[in-house]
Amino acid sequence: MKDYRLTHYELELMGVIWELEEASVQDVCDALPRELAYTTVMTTLSLLAKKKKVLKRIKRGRAYIYQPAVTREEVSQSMLGQLKQVLLGDSLPTLMVNLLENENMSEDDISALKNAINKLESKE
Repeated sequence: MKDYRLTHYELELMGVIWELEEASVQDVCDALPRELAYTTVMTTLSLLAKKKKVLKRIKRGRAYIYQPAVTREEVSQSMLGQLKQVLLGDSLPTLMVNLLENENMSEDDISALKNAINKLESKE
């Protein structure tokens, strides 16, 4: 699995692009819940495309259009793996307990977790 290390701010921009599926810098600026400078967003999107390789960049007319090069799930798995390794001594049970401990879970959430555990147990 590839190692994705994204900041909170980068994840915020990625979230917009994952939702829109493709977006210009202006589209991202317009969709953000807080106001950010156009040039700041442009610079960060360029970094996410060129250096971190989590976005594709396509020239359309005078503007660049950004598309996700990775899925939200790929980034989530990578970042959760990092948390597990660095903060929790690579302990999966500790990670799961920490994730679930302070959540208000619905019956549907609990059922989905039980189903996931049952699938894991049936593989053994």
